[in-house]
Amino acid sequence: MGKDYYSILSIERGSTQAEIRKAYHRMALKYHPDKNSTSDASFFSEIAEAYDVLSSSNKRKVFDSYGEEGLIYRCNYQFLADPMKIFQQIFFGECPAQSHTNKRPRMNVYSDRYKCTRSPPTERSKDKPIIKDLRVTLEELHAGLTKRIKITKKIESTSHPNKYKMEEKILEIKIRPGWKEGTRVTFENEGNVSQGTVPADLVFIIKEKKHPNFERQGDDLVHKRTISLKQSLTGSQLTVPTIDSDQNLDWRYDHIIKPGYERVYTQRGMRSQKDYNQRGDLIVKFIIHFPESLTAEQREALAQILPDD
Repeated sequence: MGKDYYSILSIERGSTQAEIRKAYHRMALKYHPDKNSTSDASFFSEIAEAYDVLSSSNKRKVFDSYGEEGLIYRCNYQFLADPMKIFQQIFFGECPAQSHTNKRPRMNVYSDRYKCTRSPPTERSKDKPIIKDLRVTLEELHAGLTKRIKITKKIESTSHPNKYKMEEKILEIKIRPGWKEGTRVTFENEGNVSQGTVPADLVFIIKEKKHPNFERQGDDLVHKRTISLKQSLTGSQLTVPTIDSDQNLDWRYDHIIKPGYERVYTQRGMRSQKDYNQRGDLIVKFIIHFPESLTAEQREALAQILPDD
């Protein structure tokens, strides 16, 4: 079973936004790693994830109808935010000293020594999203995998304006089985960091690499197979490739293959994004290669063999 975000925050399914926010306050304070050294950091992250979903009307609607799997397969949802940044924003607003660094102070939310205040942060403009293509194979989109992408961004010094340092970071993109070209994966605020603006979102757009054997049509795969005129008339045995490279299909036929003929293998296409256990079809479309020319003897022999109608 998937995660139950209501149980994580210990609230009822019909809770209001005010109740959800209050529950996040309570749970985040209780399980914050700096306040509770025995708490599990992964559970603190789950509390932030639960708040991220339930505080969004659209994500909450999908979760209420289809659960966590619905968020994954219908919305391509991945929780990529920093739980500490969510905590900062909810309790203190944006902390100027920490908004552009991965390091964080040891926090005591009950102490005046922590320099951030509860005052709302000054509103800043946000840079335009940075769009990057992520090229993947059909096999990767069929099976799913995690890609690690190294990015480099410029960080402006807080004490020396217009002076930048370069920072490298590894991002993980979990590609779900059945994803299609055009699927977007967004990493919030992972662009270059300049004073006075909110860093841009970094958006990766899935692009399918051209495949030597298949063309994708939704969840179906089309394999175009060229055969000779002799093979189309007298029969043959063929090996048909599949997206599962170790499960090729052998097919022997002894009937005539006409131009435009198609053979369909059900459940041999791409995995469905909505249901991992469902697959599209593999459609083999035959192209008949006719000879460029015939000798007089060949024409005479065919005239004797082939019917007139």
